[in-house]
Amino acid sequence: MTDKKYWLTGGFFTMMHRGVDFLLGFIGFMLLVRVFSPEEFGIWVLLITIVSIIDMARNGFIQNGMIKFLVGKEDAIQAKIQTASIWLNAALTLLMVLLLWILARPLEQLLNAEGLADLVKIHSLILPVLIFHTHNMVLMQAKYDFKAYFLAGISKSLPFFLVILFAYLIDSKLSLIELAWYQNLAFLLATFMSMYQVRNYFKLRLKVEKYWLGIIFHFGKFVFGTNLVSMLTNSLDKFLLGALLSPVQVAMANTAGRVMNMVEIPVNSIASISYPKAAEAHDKKQPVLVGEIYEKTLGMMLSLTAPFWLFCIIFAHYIVLLIAGEAYLEAVPFLRIMAFLALIKPFDRQSGVFLDAIGKPFINMIMVFGTFVYGAAFSWFFIKWFGLLGAAYGLVLALLITAIVKHVILNKFIDVSLGKCWIKAIQNYPIMLKTLRDKIKK
Repeated sequence: MTDKKYWLTGGFFTMMHRGVDFLLGFIGFMLLVRVFSPEEFGIWVLLITIVSIIDMARNGFIQNGMIKFLVGKEDAIQAKIQTASIWLNAALTLLMVLLLWILARPLEQLLNAEGLADLVKIHSLILPVLIFHTHNMVLMQAKYDFKAYFLAGISKSLPFFLVILFAYLIDSKLSLIELAWYQNLAFLLATFMSMYQVRNYFKLRLKVEKYWLGIIFHFGKFVFGTNLVSMLTNSLDKFLLGALLSPVQVAMANTAGRVMNMVEIPVNSIASISYPKAAEAHDKKQPVLVGEIYEKTLGMMLSLTAPFWLFCIIFAHYIVLLIAGEAYLEAVPFLRIMAFLALIKPFDRQSGVFLDAIGKPFINMIMVFGTFVYGAAFSWFFIKWFGLLGAAYGLVLALLITAIVKHVILNKFIDVSLGKCWIKAIQNYPIMLKTLRDKIKK
C-alpha cells in the first residue's frame, strides 16, 4: 500500500468507525435520557464508564506491542506473536473478572448507585468472549485492514443501538438489568463478526513461547498502565461526582461528556493510523520523519477540534437543550468549561502516542499517572468548592499541565515545533474547503 493510499484509506475507514460509533452512541444517549430518570441514567453512565475503562486498559495491554512486533514479520513469527498475545489477554481478562466480582458491591456503595453491582457482574460474564474480539481488532490494525476494522467495530454498536431504538419506539419499560444483557448480546455478535473478518490471517500455535510472552508483556505493561490511568483520569468527574454528590450530577456531567466525545473521533482516529507509521519510521532510524508525522497529524487534529471548541463556547445552551432537554440545563456551564479539552487533547494524545512509538512507554505511563494523581486532587478540591463545575475545572487543569510537560519531554527525543503544527492546521482549511466545493459541484 502506498503512503498516500494508506493515509486516505486508513483515515477514511477509521474516521467512519469512530464517527458511526459516536453517532449511534449519541442518538442512543438522547433516547436513554428520555427513557430513564436522571438518577437511573446516572447509574447506567457509571456502568458504561467502568466498561470503557476495562476495554481501553485491556486493549492497550495488547495493541501497541502486538502491532509494533507484527509489522513486517513472516507468517511463522506472526503466529508466535499472536499466540503470546492471546495468552496474555486471557490472563488479564480472568484477573479483571475476579476483581469485578470482588469490587462490585463496594463500588455500588461508594458511588451511591443502587443496583450498579448487579450490572457490573452481568458485564463480567461477557469479558472472556471479548478476549478474541480485542485480539481481532488489533490484528486488523496491524494488517492495515481498516475496512474490516470498520465493519467489525460497528457490529458491536449497531445491534445495541437498534435495541434502544426499538424499546423507545414501542415505549417499553426497559430496565437497566435488561439493557445490560442486551449489551452482552451485542458484544457476542461483534466477536463472531470479527472472527470472520480475520479468518485469513488469524494464526495461532499450540505452544506459547516465553520469549514473545516476555517481549509483549514488558512492552504492554506500560501501555496498559497508561491506558488504565488515562481512562480513570477521564472518568474522575463521574466517579467523584457519584461519591461526593449523587448519580444525578453524574448524568449532568455525562451530557457534556457526550458532546465532548466528538473530539475523540478525529483525535483517536488520526492517532490510530499515525502510530504504525511513526513506529515504523522510528524502527528505520528516521527521527526527522517521525517529527514530520507528529506535526502533520497534530495539525490534522487541531484543524478539526479548534472550530468545535468555538462552537461549544457559543452554542452550549442550545446543544444541551437539544440533546437532553430542560431537565439537563445544569450541564451548560459544565460543557463550556470542558470545551477547552478540544484544544488540549490533541497535544496530550499525540505526545503520548509518539512516546510509545519511539519506545518510551514508561515515560508516557508516568505522565498519565501524574495526571490522575493531581487531577483527582484538583477535582476533589474544586467539587467541594464549586460543586458540579469543580469536576470540569479539575480535569481541564490537570490535562493542560500534562500536555505541556509531555510535549517538552517528547521534544528531547524528536525535533517538533508547535508553531508548525498550528501552521499545518491552518493550511488544512483551504484543502478542506476545496474538497467540499468539489463534492458540492458533483
